[in-house]
Amino acid sequence: MATNTHLLKKISEEFAKGNLEFSRDYLADDVKWSILGNDTIIGKEQVLEVSKMLQLQSFPVITIKNVVSEGDFVIVESTGEAKTKNGKPYNQTYCDVFWFNNENLQEITTYLDTVLIKEALADS
Repeated sequence: MATNTHLLKKISEEFAKGNLEFSRDYLADDVKWSILGNDTIIGKEQVLEVSKMLQLQSFPVITIKNVVSEGDFVIVESTGEAKTKNGKPYNQTYCDVFWFNNENLQEITTYLDTVLIKEALADS
């Protein structure tokens, strides 16, 4: 079965931007999200909850720099600007690798600045 590259890119971009309403229908029930330096999150509802980034004042303003797709994989390079609940800047760089099984997002691996997480979110 041929994959719809445009749709896979769109799903990946919308997830990276925090558009959970769009992304929800494409997440596999047993989706896995590995965030560098953190535990792996397993399950659709758990992934959606962590995606809200509740330790921040608001979801980061995401700027997508590059999107590359090959077969069932899409890679999204982006930056995000936000503030923590206690006012510290949280300006992050992301590289997300999305793996699809047909049009179901099966696995996400996020590479980011883990030192920034520890420093900015320590007291949030």
